[in-house]
Amino acid sequence: MEAALVGLAGTTVGAVTGFAGAWLAQRGQVRIQQEQRAHAEQVRWLDDKKGLYRDLLIRLYGWHDSLVSIMKDEDDGKLFDNRSAAYKWIVEASLISGDEVRSAVSEVHSALLRVQPVIFEGSTTTDEWPLQGVEDGLSALEDALRAELAMPGRVGSRPRLGRR
Repeated sequence: MEAALVGLAGTTVGAVTGFAGAWLAQRGQVRIQQEQRAHAEQVRWLDDKKGLYRDLLIRLYGWHDSLVSIMKDEDDGKLFDNRSAAYKWIVEASLISGDEVRSAVSEVHSALLRVQPVIFEGSTTTDEWPLQGVEDGLSALEDALRAELAMPGRVGSRPRLGRR
């Protein structure tokens, strides 16, 4: 009888240990899969972002340059095209970029919209360069774009999938 109880206890301990080991192994495997999916999501848009961000910057700088040419009475006639294309790329970027990039894009966009009436009316009341805010915003945007492309899953970008 005593041998039977020892055997039963040994079998129970073995079963519990086997179950616990299998559960831990499965849990570890699930966690690895979640991390792989999260990483894939973080870098999923990386190649698309490079081209999109390049095109966005080109059009935002084109919008800026068109405003400069208007200020100098050398209108290049490209303001409408640059502004329209910039709107398109702003919307595209807002769909796949992180919070910092979206904020920087919004700042540049707002600065461009604020300075347009000043340039069109020719009513610069100070000796300051009216496009300084735009240029500062473009510089900040470039920094945000570089940071996001260098570290696509850093804190401050969109939440990761599978995060608890």
